Amino acid sequence: MTVSLAGSPSAEIWNGQCVACHGAAGEGVRALGGPALTQLSREYLVRQLTHFVTGIRGTHLDDDAGKRMALSVANLSEDDISGLVALITTELPPTQPTATMTGDTSRGKDYYINICSACHGGNALGNDRLGAPALAGVNDWYLKSSYQGYLEGSRGHHPDDTYGAQMARLAPALPRGGDINDVIAYITTLPPHRAL
Repeated sequence: MTVSLAGSPSAEIWNGQCVACHGAAGEGVRALGGPALTQLSREYLVRQLTHFVTGIRGTHLDDDAGKRMALSVANLSEDDISGLVALITTELPPTQPTATMTGDTSRGKDYYINICSACHGGNALGNDRLGAPALAGVNDWYLKSSYQGYLEGSRGHHPDDTYGAQMARLAPALPRGGDINDVIAYITTLPPHRAL
């Protein structure tokens, strides 16, 4: 998808620091570990960018994509972050990533409803009051990578990452390693937050 943004400081940041890893339309670039962004809430995006800038996220030895992200946004101010997030959530078109994984959606639905929905919502649209991001409309490969990061300790490890630590504590709730594929397969059947 081609999107042309120009003229504002936020567009300059987007084009110069974000497009290579997240795509011109914010659709994500798997090869670089940059997820789709357009289905994430303003609150979540601000928090994550702030965490990257302040070293709360992207510092773990095993988090290569996070380290790249932290380096690419290290120069952003609070105003830059606010403007960039406004651009992502209002000027970029909503995207729906293509599924790249398979799983048992029936089992995944059962696990999702019983384990994940309390925080992420019944339709995986997230809950900003709980710090839980939307999952519907997010790249399946990124959901799996994030889950693995929480499970293995490269995400949610910083003492100031309250919500990340919460997810890291809950990640082992799935009884078997392959169950995450079923949960993600179910999530990919749900409509995203922003209509396409």
